[in-house]
Amino acid sequence: MGFYHSLLRFTGIVGFSLLTAACSSQKVQDPDLPERVYYDKAQQALSENLPSTAIKHLKDLDSRYPFGKFSTRAELDLIYAQIEAGDFIAAHATAERFIKNHPDNDSIDYAYYMRALATYKGAESLLSRYLGMDPSERDSKELTKAFNELADFSARYPESQYAPDAKARMYFLREMVARHELQVAHYYMKRKAPISALRRGQEVLQHYPSTNSVEEALAITIQAYQDLSQEKLAKLNFDILKLNFPTSKYIDEQGSFIRFKLPNDADPGFWYWVSFGLID
Repeated sequence: MGFYHSLLRFTGIVGFSLLTAACSSQKVQDPDLPERVYYDKAQQALSENLPSTAIKHLKDLDSRYPFGKFSTRAELDLIYAQIEAGDFIAAHATAERFIKNHPDNDSIDYAYYMRALATYKGAESLLSRYLGMDPSERDSKELTKAFNELADFSARYPESQYAPDAKARMYFLREMVARHELQVAHYYMKRKAPISALRRGQEVLQHYPSTNSVEEALAITIQAYQDLSQEKLAKLNFDILKLNFPTSKYIDEQGSFIRFKLPNDADPGFWYWVSFGLID
């Protein structure tokens, strides 16, 4: 009897241990709170500048009350909270989802605006990582995407309360993209590729004629045409430069064109190669 008694006792202990382990491994589910509580908690977090906390409460609300009284409003607040938290990719995706699911909502203009703003902020954040570097020197793909989304919003909702801000951001982006084109043009000039430089200059003249980059773009096209021995076209563009910018820094006192001075490594000499660029 002693053996069987010990066996039963051992089996009971093992079973109890396994049951305890199983219970402890199960995730404790937080009890559901009323929908209003989740929403109020999110609003409080936003007012206290705690966007990550607000995101958690808004997502909890959405998962527990996907068709509740505050669900649509919470989706819009989630976009804002994600932008405030710096999660611009998530904010863009949330805005896209709202536009798809609620095309007739009274706040649909806000969703379009925030979608564009998420792209704009994302590009701005990317550029700010390069301290001391002109943002126009970076890849303009995200800047162009932000501009197109702002333009789409402005075309759809020209009377929206967010339209003035969108137009101001579009103006800034046009300047940045135009300057980026000039940066690339100078790169091609340095590499003795006048055709590619010419295309970049023409891009500014054709698509960004109201920006502050037009004067320099004209100068680039003039020099590119000269390098290509297209003297008539060079003169035509120089006449345009003189007409529109009579005091241009690219015109000397005698009324002649001042060419860009290229860096030494654009046409490197013997000592440049020997010294790996340390000696001009």
